[in-house]
Amino acid sequence: MRRRGRCHRILLAAALVLVTGVLATAAGAPQASMKAYFASNFTDTTYQQAAVNAVLKAWKPAPPLPAGKKTVVISTIARDGKVVETRFNLKSGSDPFDQSALQAVKTAALPPLPKAFPVNSVEVHWHFEVSR
Repeated sequence: MRRRGRCHRILLAAALVLVTGVLATAAGAPQASMKAYFASNFTDTTYQQAAVNAVLKAWKPAPPLPAGKKTVVISTIARDGKVVETRFNLKSGSDPFDQSALQAVKTAALPPLPKAFPVNSVEVHWHFEVSR
């Protein structure tokens, strides 16, 4: 167990930071955004962008948004594009916000992994945040 934690930190430290997606909000209102961190051996930026767009499209955070808070969902995407595992790594303290993030990852219409990718799955860390 201890070794897995160390490898997990190494994976995240070497992960690629993808685009930040932002949901439209009223002027002056808290702003919801998302960042995705893919495993360091997964470098297909076209796929990464498609996955981020799919999760953003599925994300419907319920108001009120928890200003200054963050939810992190870790998922495993299988070769066929299905999400085979999801779990919280961090919760914001707002159950509706946390559940909307988890639901977005679970229900997003993700494409299959690229054929050139040699592994049968990829881990992604989805960071859902609300700025003040």
